[in-house]
Amino acid sequence: MKKGYGPFSETCTAPAERSDRMCDIVLAHVARTGRIRLLDVGCGTGSLAFRLADALPAAELTGIDVSPANIRAAEAQRATHQAAARLRFEAADYLTWTAPEPFDAVVTDGVLHLIPGDTTRLLRKLADEVAPGGVLVCGMPYECAYNSAFSVVRRGLRAVRSTWLDDAILKIGRLLHRSEMTDAGLRERIPYMYIPPVRMMNPAFAASASASELALVARYRMPSASLSQLRHCVIVFERGRGTS
Repeated sequence: MKKGYGPFSETCTAPAERSDRMCDIVLAHVARTGRIRLLDVGCGTGSLAFRLADALPAAELTGIDVSPANIRAAEAQRATHQAAARLRFEAADYLTWTAPEPFDAVVTDGVLHLIPGDTTRLLRKLADEVAPGGVLVCGMPYECAYNSAFSVVRRGLRAVRSTWLDDAILKIGRLLHRSEMTDAGLRERIPYMYIPPVRMMNPAFAASASASELALVARYRMPSASLSQLRHCVIVFERGRGTS
């Protein structure tokens, strides 16, 4: 398995309020009744997938993640979840993974900016996985001065990464987030401090999406949980009904 976009030995669980926000946005753009199929790209430990399964009682959900640790955690929770039969998790590199058939919705949160390679190729693959009339819902950093500056900081941190720097980042995290995050949660996020974004939401990204027959239909704000987090937004695209 390619190790190109993120840590693999640890789990990474999205904050509950972030998954709640993503779930609400997805629910605003998919059918609430009837059998629909959803794909969560970079599902982590399944926090969004489980919420969607609870909210959409007839939906079938597939979650894929490049981290086996994340998938093991998701599978452990799936085993006792009431929607276990409608949930499937798989450890896979999205760039080499093939969907058995298109999905009514593809969702991805905090992942697209980490996947290496050509943006047009990535968006074409995502579009191919969305059924005509379906939606792609993606949470990702957007182009702004803050994100550009912090990308430079992350590149600098990556160049000098060491155990003492990991420890320093953890100590700063404790000071900033002592009341809302455990040490385990903070440690999950340390590796991401060294990963600058490969791409951000900007006019070039939107143009590549349009070329892949994905029409922009909505944009939402995603509140930031930390000063060290890149500023994110949630973009919703619809695949043209005339595509095949």
